[in-house]
Amino acid sequence: HCYLMFPYIMEVCIKQIQLLYYQYYYLLILNLKLQEFNMKKKILIFGGTGAIGFSIAKNLKSQGYNPIIIARNEEDLINKSKEIDCLYEICDVLETNQIEEISKKHQEDVVGLAYCVGSINLRPLKITKDEDFLDSFKINTLGAINSIKMNLPSLTSNNGSILLFSTIAVQQGFTNHSIVSSSKGAIEGLTLSLAAEFAPKIKVNCIAPSLTDSKMSQKMISNETIKKAIENMHPIPKIGNGEDFGDLASFLLGEKNNWITGQIFHIDGGRSTLRIKA
Repeated sequence: HCYLMFPYIMEVCIKQIQLLYYQYYYLLILNLKLQEFNMKKKILIFGGTGAIGFSIAKNLKSQGYNPIIIARNEEDLINKSKEIDCLYEICDVLETNQIEEISKKHQEDVVGLAYCVGSINLRPLKITKDEDFLDSFKINTLGAINSIKMNLPSLTSNNGSILLFSTIAVQQGFTNHSIVSSSKGAIEGLTLSLAAEFAPKIKVNCIAPSLTDSKMSQKMISNETIKKAIENMHPIPKIGNGEDFGDLASFLLGEKNNWITGQIFHIDGGRSTLRIKA
């Protein structure tokens, strides 16, 4: 009887092997297609090696997007890109031709843009020069404008998202902050203006952080006494870090955001709205 059953058993085994092969082949093709699709979901992150920019890149990468970190320092870019296995581009946002080259290289696949570049120049108005305000405007505001302008066709065709960064100092009014508040105040105005101009195709939002642990802020927080004093100015008494921004930023840039635009989000430990000490 076993001898008679052998051809039938072999036929069943062959069919099972064929079925497993077809399933494996289907899954392989599906995975390749998914990878190809994800490679097209490019999100440009200007200032992508900074604390906030890199946190956004890590979050987006974990969600299947293809973040491209953009900065001036090649060594930083290489190290950061290896850490999360992403693409990078060397660019000085003050050089419009460099921004244009990047936009042409990735032109059809850009679905999002985050401009995390910034500068902090604190001094009393009486000792400021015109160049202080112009330099701040160029890096904080004009760089954002040119980055958006160069990638506008792709963002429009892909119904993309733009995320800009301001500062708590715009709406709070801090001593010696006239330079950065002027240029970052322009960013908040730009956010609202572009959100109206680009609706409904492109969503435009802005995050206004309080002081965050980054390369730019090291002069202020390297002194432990000063750092502690600044921390205590916040209802949640700490200095911000990049991870505080990654989740919200990646949501605003991603596909799940389909109804939020023209908003300024304050991530600042409650400092912009709360007064908990008498």
